[in-house]
Amino acid sequence: MTGVTGSAGASGASGSAGASGSAGASGSAGASGSAGASGSAGASGGPTGDPGRRAELAANLLAVRARVARAARAASRDAAGITLIAVSKTWPAADVAALRDLGQLDFAENREQEARLKVPAVLATAPPRATAPVTADDGPQAGPGPEARPVRWHFVGQLQRNKSRAVTAWADWVHTVDRPSLVPALSRAATESGRLLTVCIQVSLDEAGERSASGRGGAPPVEVPALADAVAGADGLRLAGVMAVAPRGRPARPAFALLRAVADRMVMDHPAATAVSAGMSGDLEDAVAEGATHLRIGTALFGHRGAVP
Repeated sequence: MTGVTGSAGASGASGSAGASGSAGASGSAGASGSAGASGSAGASGGPTGDPGRRAELAANLLAVRARVARAARAASRDAAGITLIAVSKTWPAADVAALRDLGQLDFAENREQEARLKVPAVLATAPPRATAPVTADDGPQAGPGPEARPVRWHFVGQLQRNKSRAVTAWADWVHTVDRPSLVPALSRAATESGRLLTVCIQVSLDEAGERSASGRGGAPPVEVPALADAVAGADGLRLAGVMAVAPRGRPARPAFALLRAVADRMVMDHPAATAVSAGMSGDLEDAVAEGATHLRIGTALFGHRGAVP
């Protein structure tokens, strides 16, 4: 059966890199409702004890998987080649554990300070002996339980060079490398810790005059080839592909078409760098139509967030 992958790969805080993730905020409201009883922000929390919240998360996961499956069919693609990344920033570890137990295995954080507490809190919750798959008539089937396929963590926030070591301690993927100075810092942190870190080059899809004002990071498309070469040549790093966020106030589809062109150029130079991390709750269909391999979904899975402190 074709399906949206949760992605096999590395373990949580100390596993090696696996298969892809987003910058900043997740997309606008998606397929299902708002947050439930345990939707408060925070890093702590054990296994979710709220059956209502768990049922809400399960329904949201089904709805998102069904959307991805329909988008893949519309684009004549196999949904099994699309990885769903749950953007769990500001949501408690209990929500992450609940989704993990439902078969969702890729999660993203954008704040190192929050993730350093949340990742071990999730790891401390023992997976169930058997995980019932989440299925839908028009959606994919969940993969093996978490004991067979450990959680993989993605960093999707703007990265400061002095945070490279801290992020490398828990992240399996970093999606937001957008300038040359980050490459040696990540390489040094990865090699000193004996890890292989998977990296995406963040591409800015904003107009030239908007890039500095957007505050969302990203390298101009013209600078991507040199940055990709630097990552590919660095010890401890694996070049996965590209990542981008659709520009605000304009249709997403043309921007994702530009990202696809940048990705195609990268594959010419680096044939294994096939990941395209794009698409959030409000624009995942456009991203799938333009070849996204990794979707970063927050609101449609967890609900609407409160103000971030």
